[in-house]
Amino acid sequence: MSAERPSGASGGPRPHAGAEAPVLVVDQATKAGAERFSPSDVRLGYINGLHGVGGEVKVYLYNPGSFLLQGPQQLIVVDAAGHRSERRVEARPGTGKRILARIQGVDTPEAAVSCQGWELVIDRELLPKTGRGTWYVRDLIGLPVHTDAGRYIGALVEVHDTTGLDVWVVREGAAERWVLALKEHIVSVNLGDKIVVTEGSVQEV
Repeated sequence: MSAERPSGASGGPRPHAGAEAPVLVVDQATKAGAERFSPSDVRLGYINGLHGVGGEVKVYLYNPGSFLLQGPQQLIVVDAAGHRSERRVEARPGTGKRILARIQGVDTPEAAVSCQGWELVIDRELLPKTGRGTWYVRDLIGLPVHTDAGRYIGALVEVHDTTGLDVWVVREGAAERWVLALKEHIVSVNLGDKIVVTEGSVQEV
């Protein structure tokens, strides 16, 4: 998993709950076909069907909580062969993890069918900046985690999205530990180095 809803150290609702909150773009795409993409690509979802007769398509989102596609966006479309083109994408709500979208240049049912499997990506440098105490999940994954007592407890491997609170999953070998992402539990986050949490916040699983 890599970004893109922010995970934050908070004492209440997630930082992304408000209108100005950073966009959540968690790249949960599989490694299949990864050679089609560059390291800077954030994969938002893929086209998996058509809707109606006007060329509108169904898009499966890797992160259904993302705010990024709530308005028109210029995105990169990557086809099955890896060819890339910049297209204007206008989306509206669908059902479940799917949205409905109009993609520039796709305006007939035949065109919509031909673009099934295309992926929608954005360059990570174009993602909105996160606020203080908020980090994109993709930037946290893999960081070593230490406690304020100096104990190494493993690497952050996953972020569980629970109601109103993130749970950071940390593993060292076969040992798994959880840390609730409350601001009083997070001592520091250095994206180029490590995460430090309070000793008392660590839950053995």
